[in-house]
Amino acid sequence: MRLTDRFDDDVLEYRGKVLRLRLFFDVVLRAHELISDPDFTDEEKIDILGEMLIDNHEDIADMPPEEKGRLIETIFTRFINREQEDDEPTKEKVLDFVHDAEYIFASFLYDYGIDLFEQHGKLHWKKFLTLLSNLSDDSKFKQVVHIRMMEVPKRTKYNLDEIKQIRELKRVYRLPENGETERERLIKHNEQAFEALAVALRPKGKGGGKDG
Repeated sequence: MRLTDRFDDDVLEYRGKVLRLRLFFDVVLRAHELISDPDFTDEEKIDILGEMLIDNHEDIADMPPEEKGRLIETIFTRFINREQEDDEPTKEKVLDFVHDAEYIFASFLYDYGIDLFEQHGKLHWKKFLTLLSNLSDDSKFKQVVHIRMMEVPKRTKYNLDEIKQIRELKRVYRLPENGETERERLIKHNEQAFEALAVALRPKGKGGGKDG
C-alpha cells in the first residue's frame, strides 16, 4: 500500500478489454467464501466471480471458460492476494475471516469506531487489510491471534497452572481443522466438555470408585 495509490480506480487491461474492478472488502471476502463452497462447480464459480469482481462483467460474457479462469486468477494475483517473501516459512493458520468475523467486527469498532457492516461497498480491500494488520494489542482479534500463536512452555513443577490455562485458551479459540465445519467443531467441543464433566463426577476412592 502506498499513500499515492488510488483505490477508486482499480482497472485491469486484459486482452484488449478495459475492466473496472470492484474490490470492496466485503466483495473480496464473499469471493473467498465462494471459492471454498462445494455446492458450485468450478465453471459456475468462475462466472459468479466475474460478476462479483468486475463492474462491467458483461464485457467478458463471451469469453471462453478457460480464458475467464485465467482472468480471475490474474485479478487475485495482482489485486487481492498479499505479497509474501519467497523465503517466508509456512506458518500455522492463525486466522479465518469467516470463523473470526465476530472478533474482527468488534475490534474495528473498538479501535477505529468503524462499523464494518456500514462499510459494505465502501471500504477497499487493501485499506481493510492495512487496518486489520494494525489493530491494537488490546483488540479482541489481536488477543485471539496471540493465543493461537502462543507456545506452550516446557513443563516444570512451577508452571502447571500456566500450562493448563494456555492449553484451555488455545482450545477455546482454535480454528476448525481442515474440512471441519463450525457445527462439527461445536459438537466436538460439547462432547469434550461432557467427557470432562463425567470424569469429574466419578466417585473417588479406592478400587477406582466402584459402586457399593
